[in-house]
Amino acid sequence: MARSPRLLPLGCIFLCVVARPVRADDVEQAAETFNALFGEDLARVRGTGDARDAAALAARLLETAGKTTGQPAFLGLLCEHAYRLGSGHPTGYAAAIRAMELLAGCVPEQAAEARQRILAVRRKQFEASRGDERKVVGEALLDSLLALIQEKQKADAMAEAVALYREARTVAKAAGSERLAGIEAAAETLAQRIKIAARIADVKALLARDPANVSAREGLVRIYLIDLDQPAEAARHLKGCEDKALLKYVPAAAKGIEAPPELACLELGEWYRDLAAKAPPHAKAAMYARAKAYLQRFLTLHTPKDLNRTRGQVALEKVAEALATLEAEASAKARPPKPAKPAKPAEPGIIKALQWIDLLSLVDPAKDAVSGTWRCLGPALALVGPAQEARLGFPMIPEGSYELLAEFVRTSGDDTVAIILPVGSRQVGLMLGHSHGKASGLDMLYGKVPADNETAVKPAKLDNNRLYGVRVRVLLQQEVAHIAVHVDAKPYIEWRGPVSALSLGTTWSLGQHGCLGLAASNSAVTWRSVRLRMLSGEARLLRPAGR
Repeated sequence: MARSPRLLPLGCIFLCVVARPVRADDVEQAAETFNALFGEDLARVRGTGDARDAAALAARLLETAGKTTGQPAFLGLLCEHAYRLGSGHPTGYAAAIRAMELLAGCVPEQAAEARQRILAVRRKQFEASRGDERKVVGEALLDSLLALIQEKQKADAMAEAVALYREARTVAKAAGSERLAGIEAAAETLAQRIKIAARIADVKALLARDPANVSAREGLVRIYLIDLDQPAEAARHLKGCEDKALLKYVPAAAKGIEAPPELACLELGEWYRDLAAKAPPHAKAAMYARAKAYLQRFLTLHTPKDLNRTRGQVALEKVAEALATLEAEASAKARPPKPAKPAKPAEPGIIKALQWIDLLSLVDPAKDAVSGTWRCLGPALALVGPAQEARLGFPMIPEGSYELLAEFVRTSGDDTVAIILPVGSRQVGLMLGHSHGKASGLDMLYGKVPADNETAVKPAKLDNNRLYGVRVRVLLQQEVAHIAVHVDAKPYIEWRGPVSALSLGTTWSLGQHGCLGLAASNSAVTWRSVRLRMLSGEARLLRPAGR
């Protein structure tokens, strides 16, 4: 029999989660309501001592919490109990995580602690996972670790950030994450910054003892200028320097790339190129980038075909070659390791996990359009002319967790652009700019449209003739779903809860259940790219690939 989670007394839990502004009457009423609804269930779970019973009760509490609005005291109580019940067994981990996410939103002063609890559960979840599930759980754990690393860096807790980067690297390797190279590079950058901060502290201490030390002062200027790429900060420490090049170029560089006149841009570009050639490895790319920017500006401003222009062109070519070499070296370093075993060939019509699929290449508008006028424009797909609830389904069904990347441009209209997402046994719409820009969100959640459910982003107006990038990650663990949406590389929507809470309105139906799809209302849209890869499970093609 699995060990039962330790349950706190009701009053103790309640004091932990209720924000100060909540009235004493609310506290008492919430406790009475909770006891009336779940007191017997809680006693039964204590009696059985079975963590699986506790996890089942946690899921019920979470379902109630998802329907609770305007009652922060009661919601907080449900979340705290759901966490403590669910965190004791793998079947309850998803409920425990969702409970803490709700708590963080309900009680802001508890948000930091809630995130720490989420991280603790995801660590246990990762340790208990196997196979394809390990990849999915590992990516979620990395999300928590990287978010916490950012918090630590903002708080100047660099030693803790370094330790978390070590953990993130271990997780990324174990999960086979494509983020491993980026994590290693970021960790190396942080370690370098810590060393630079120590150097700055040493030099400043030396200058405090000997303010007339010219060598130390010029060294401090170069640290800011080259190692940190901060010319404005370097300019603040020029007093007392004797190096003529520093005195001439640092004040000009501090004003920004757009400030100098054309010939000054040429000189600054060549100066930065010389700095880059002698710079330490971690600073070369930044120095060459500044050289390139100044030289490009010079060639834009200086149109006569004279010796100065030739000089600028040659310098720019050399800078471009140096940058290309650095990029090639970085790419070679970041190249993923070869798999230990050769992958088995996929069955016809089956796309295995971690293989990217170009969904637009699968589309035949004559066969796949449900409504509206759709046309293939080379590799792109266009919905021609605004139409109400225009839809098109891809001839492919993803069965498991997946990630989708898409780029689109709304060319006319002022209403919804949508992606229809299969989530386990359900489908849901990701609505962007819904109801003429009133809100973006999932449609529908607990039977509510985007503007009225917890995923609402308000306002959500889309600009016409602007390219938008969307990343959607749908993670499934049994009957719990996690949907995370980024727009233009920024977090936009995140929801975690029971799959049963999701539904798709009949006006958005694709006809074929389980398919991914595109949709729009009162808008014309061109989809530049839509790609998908399975994170677990596989995707099944409904007909042979290729238009």
